[in-house]
Amino acid sequence: MADVRCPNSVVLAGRRIELQNCVPRNKEEWSLELAMLLAEINGIKFTDTVKRVVEYVRKFWRQYEVCPPASVMEADLGIDRKTLLEAFGGNYSAICALAGVEPPTGCLSQVLSST
Repeated sequence: MADVRCPNSVVLAGRRIELQNCVPRNKEEWSLELAMLLAEINGIKFTDTVKRVVEYVRKFWRQYEVCPPASVMEADLGIDRKTLLEAFGGNYSAICALAGVEPPTGCLSQVLSST
């Protein structure tokens, strides 16, 4: 993931969690606490907006198995793109990373990261 710092593993509550591109190798190990730790590693303040977006992305991912496009998040959460991206340090990939899901690949991810 471009511009997102992703360690190979983290220790959370005394348990080592192996990560690949910020996504836990064992998908069941994702938690809000992990999202908060990854936010801290990446200099992102874990605000109510960040928490709301991360929880939304997790729910979306469980249903569709993909990180939602920014336009869908904007419409469903009532957040404009500027506010959405600013909350995550201007990086769409950080949204997916904190939610523990892979970002879309190809054109979509390039467009989203450049807006």
